[in-house]
Amino acid sequence: MSVLPFPEFDRVHQETVREVYAHWSPKMQERLAENCRRWAPDAYDFRSYLEASSVRFYRAYLQLAALAPGRRICDVGGFWGVFAVTLKALGFDVTMTESLGYYGGAFDPLFRAIEARSIAVVDYDPFATDQRLPAQFDAVTVMAVIEHYPHSLRPFLGNVKGLLGPSGIVHIEVPNIAYWPKRVAFLMGRTPLTDARIIYESAVPFVGHHHEYTLDELRAVAALAGLDVLHEDCYNYSLQPSWERRLRRPIEALAFAFVPSTRECLSLTCRAAQEAARG
Repeated sequence: MSVLPFPEFDRVHQETVREVYAHWSPKMQERLAENCRRWAPDAYDFRSYLEASSVRFYRAYLQLAALAPGRRICDVGGFWGVFAVTLKALGFDVTMTESLGYYGGAFDPLFRAIEARSIAVVDYDPFATDQRLPAQFDAVTVMAVIEHYPHSLRPFLGNVKGLLGPSGIVHIEVPNIAYWPKRVAFLMGRTPLTDARIIYESAVPFVGHHHEYTLDELRAVAALAGLDVLHEDCYNYSLQPSWERRLRRPIEALAFAFVPSTRECLSLTCRAAQEAARG
């Protein structure tokens, strides 16, 4: 299959967002907000987040198209399922995993609708020790997942490597704690971490962001896990600066243009070290 340009990908993505969000309800979002008050319905707009995520997902799609040896994809921690459904619409064979117990049944209608698109939705905790699935995949995507976990990534990345078939790749994306606006906010005395008041108001376990990453950290974690980096990327998605913003914040504009590690999101596309050497 030919690689779609962004406008065509975005059209499929936005149609998927409309389909998925038709299943949204206040009950669903309140369930999420129990363990992260930042996600309360009156505080967070998931639809805008999902619409803007077209930029993130397109960059991952380009890596799948360029580097995956086939079209069997496992999207770990698929959450709302927008990326999984979009990939299915583009001709990929998609499995999506989630820790279903966390949702308390609130997302069941959405997950059934995703399964009706011939996407397997698998109850799978990638952070637990020795987690396995009966299938292996040409690519595993981990989009905005690991920042929600407070402990060692050793079991998680071992599990992810176990999902990879021959020459399979893993695409990992995280928020950048060194994002330029966070640097400026920190200089003004505002934390780049999750506000302690949000954690205080959330039930245990807190499932918001525990540890965001720098590019150096992400590279180091990949190396510790025996993953060789094939491609790295730094990009903005929720902030698309206008000329007015660039004129008002020229240092930010220069940072984004010339220092990629100041951008909002970081991603690595990797292959297991022995597979990379073999390739």
